[in-house]
Amino acid sequence: MDVTNKVIIISGASSGIGKSLAQLLSGKNAKVVLLARREEKLMEIEAEVKAAKHEVIVVKTDVTDKAQVANAVKLTLEAFGQIDVVINNAGVGYFGTIEKLPIEEFDRLVKTNVYGMLYLNQSAIPSLKKTQGMIVNISSGLSKRALPFLSAYSSTKSMVDALSDGMRLELRRYGVKVLNYCPPETDTEIFENTHNEAGLESDQAGHHRKKAKVQDVALRIVSAIVAEKREVVEGKFLHIMNFFVPKLLDSMFYKGMVQKILKD
Repeated sequence: MDVTNKVIIISGASSGIGKSLAQLLSGKNAKVVLLARREEKLMEIEAEVKAAKHEVIVVKTDVTDKAQVANAVKLTLEAFGQIDVVINNAGVGYFGTIEKLPIEEFDRLVKTNVYGMLYLNQSAIPSLKKTQGMIVNISSGLSKRALPFLSAYSSTKSMVDALSDGMRLELRRYGVKVLNYCPPETDTEIFENTHNEAGLESDQAGHHRKKAKVQDVALRIVSAIVAEKREVVEGKFLHIMNFFVPKLLDSMFYKGMVQKILKD
């Protein structure tokens, strides 16, 4: 897909991967529509994109609110008349045990990571059918192999994978493509926005592990959009290990994470 002059909606666009995608895609002369809750951050990106003489609109949007998402799609169509690509990037995390997982925390994960994606896709699909556009769902490498203390988050991303597979086949007859992108652990603000179980220190949630650079991940996502790929899973070594020697991987993560973090 040539993204030149394409109208592209990006959720979670105020920072991290979403912000980098906005910068990269606008630099390729796409018309970007930026959604996020932090309006002041969106305005900063809008000013940057406009200074480069590219087209952009921002819409303060909480993706867990179906009405706000529908309004964002409506405003996009009023401004540009069409939608070519939707990138579902908004997401939140949680670090903690299943035993003590508050249901309200799991609800927060599902509402943002799953319902938010569904709301935006459902609102945009009628327009995407007309343009034979593309849906891009940002999942996670952890959707293929959950880790201790991150299984609640991982489970929502596994739902994204399954929904992506279903949408891809259901929308194929209309020429709408679906890319499910599973990035590696990336250095974004999701760690600052991750809620942690009481007693588990924030630096145990992965702050000291080597993470992929935001700009590198965003660049690979744009390349996958241009190539119209169906799924990209980064960090395949973990998944290969899980396929061939799952018990060994269990032992490695038990010793490397569980025993270090849960000290009875």
